[in-house]
Amino acid sequence: MSKLLGTTQKSIAPRTQDVHTALRGADRPIRILHWLNHEGVPELLTRLAQTEATLRHHDLDKLPDTPTTSYARDLLSTAGVLPQRNETLERLPRWADVVLKEAPAHRPIVSPFAHWHLIHRHRRLARRRAGQALRDAHRRSQIRRALELLTWLDEQGIELPDLRQGHLERWLDSGPPNRRDVRAFVLWTHQRGLTSNLTVPVRLPEDPTTFLEDDDRVQQLRRCINDTTLPLDVRVIGSLVLLMGLQITRILELTTNDVAVQEATVRLKLDGTLLQLPPRLAQLVLEHLAYAEAAWESNRAASTTPWLFAGLNPARPIQSQYIYLKLRRLGLGGLAGRNTARLALAADVPASILAALTGTSIDNATDWANFVKRNWTDYIASRKNP
Repeated sequence: MSKLLGTTQKSIAPRTQDVHTALRGADRPIRILHWLNHEGVPELLTRLAQTEATLRHHDLDKLPDTPTTSYARDLLSTAGVLPQRNETLERLPRWADVVLKEAPAHRPIVSPFAHWHLIHRHRRLARRRAGQALRDAHRRSQIRRALELLTWLDEQGIELPDLRQGHLERWLDSGPPNRRDVRAFVLWTHQRGLTSNLTVPVRLPEDPTTFLEDDDRVQQLRRCINDTTLPLDVRVIGSLVLLMGLQITRILELTTNDVAVQEATVRLKLDGTLLQLPPRLAQLVLEHLAYAEAAWESNRAASTTPWLFAGLNPARPIQSQYIYLKLRRLGLGGLAGRNTARLALAADVPASILAALTGTSIDNATDWANFVKRNWTDYIASRKNP
């Protein structure tokens, strides 16, 4: 590493001293060794040492988007070598570039739609929701549906300006419900005079279908609270899912700063609302909080965010897929447990309180309240003791 970053084999170039210090201070040197062996990395560091240019995020964007690359970027950002930026937000345009590169025939149309329209709106929303995670799955679906529609038109021998409502409805009806995500693209093409005025039905949220028996939910909750053989992170996450109906992705966004402790009271901050935890769950959260704070202290060189559930890369929380898999292997309901908990809450509290308790929007909470009313008889039957 000294050879790559130095003016000589034994001398570190002044402009790369901070890079050298950050890399040597990594808590997991093996990751840095893997990163140094990635294609293009030695050349990048050598160029940094031999020229007056400073290292930029753009230089790392050219490298493969792997966990090792992300780890090195976070380490350098924390050390001040690179400026801080919202990596969650920046992943979407990079992903779009990769997808569009695979569709060169449609790139001239879909690229401005993706970058100038969708991603531009995505960034504006992120600025308004500073401090909150902004998920991009819907934006990705909108881009993919646009490409799918254009591919279908090619197969049918139909030019985009000749697209008519009948063609569009035939394409929508022949595929899955997520094809309605093409609505944004169709509106955009009409605004720019590329198509006539076409109608795509709004994709309505589907009713939840995966539930547990309420007795099973309570039994699983007791297991999370009482079973000390379960991993502590599973016990805390499982309890929050099964008791409060929180989304796992929402739980993983929490930082140690979102746990407020005052004397014997422990509160969890969700979107600005402080929710008091029941005593036994509060004790579990306190135990995990002590672990998370200690882990962050030892990983400050690679993270500026004290995640409550940090992943192998301390600058990122644990991946939700990993937690879902752990819960499933341990016989704990993830989505089913969350749905059943929300159903129980929706039956007992108004939508406004449900929104605060679960950290969801008032519209989503209202949907749950309406769902309970439509399915009240079946739900009450499921809560009766045998």
